[in-house]
Amino acid sequence: MWLSKEQISAEILAATSENEVDQIQNKYLGKEWPISKEFKNLWALSPEEKKAKGQELSERKNFIEWLLTEKKNKLKAEKINELLNKEIIDSSVDGIKTPEGHYTLLNQARRKIEEIFQWMGFHIEYGHDMVSKFENFYSVNIPATHPATEMHDTFYLHQQANDWENWIMRTHTSAMQNELIKKQWVPCKFIVPGKVYRYENTDASHDTVFWQVEWVVIDRDISIAHFKDLMPKVLSAIFQADITIRMRPAFFPFVEPGFEIDASCPICQQKGCPLCKQTGRIEILGAGMIHPNVLEQAGVDSSIYSGYAFWIWLNRLVAITYWIKDIRLFTNGDLRFIKSF
Repeated sequence: MWLSKEQISAEILAATSENEVDQIQNKYLGKEWPISKEFKNLWALSPEEKKAKGQELSERKNFIEWLLTEKKNKLKAEKINELLNKEIIDSSVDGIKTPEGHYTLLNQARRKIEEIFQWMGFHIEYGHDMVSKFENFYSVNIPATHPATEMHDTFYLHQQANDWENWIMRTHTSAMQNELIKKQWVPCKFIVPGKVYRYENTDASHDTVFWQVEWVVIDRDISIAHFKDLMPKVLSAIFQADITIRMRPAFFPFVEPGFEIDASCPICQQKGCPLCKQTGRIEILGAGMIHPNVLEQAGVDSSIYSGYAFWIWLNRLVAITYWIKDIRLFTNGDLRFIKSF
């Protein structure tokens, strides 16, 4: 004789532990459960009887499974409540505060520069660290015979680009110029903040990884006078001081003419101090008119459009601002240095 639903319910409700519930489950739903015999005998019944009997057996099986699940959940809840009653938590007591992080000096400076240029209507583009030799060299008028393409200056990777040459880690943010000019088309103005990589010996003023910020403006009738007017305004906003500049001729393959820009020392105001080595000025960035070959490589007619580019070394900028004597401190992971600012 089958037990009634009331008798099965009473047996399950009387269980006081999960172990007892498991035993009841094996008793009614295990491999030797009584209902299995009824299911095996369904083949001998007529279709009408088989349907009615099968429905009855399924309902009984589902009813038992539901009771067992409810009982297990109830026992688990009782166990949790018992533990909570034993381990009283006083919510009024201050908990352990997790230390808050903060931006590094480099990120603070980068965000500040980004905000300045956003106010001036520049787009911010980050590009990618891994580039092709075309992007890093050929597109910015650096020939294949240039020393910068050799192993002693550049990190080469094992993976190969579509042109079957190995990918490299960009050595300057100028590697993004060709792609971004094609993407935004002319006229355009954008800045490219990001990491660049050089394979060289490290010392207090050189590192294998450092941050660079480059800004590019391309339009009709752009001349040296335009960036000569913009440069002091940008540096004054960055240093929060009245900055003047001095331009010295310099050679860079991707600009013609090229210049080294010396800024008036923001600390001593050209009176002379250890930071500027008593000269009153500090070398701060490189600049120049974008070479026609670079524009033509991006599909821009250099007889109609011209432009200029600046690039500033963010590590050097921050080192100057905070009188940091070794730029390797930015990348060596020393928490004592990071927590000092």
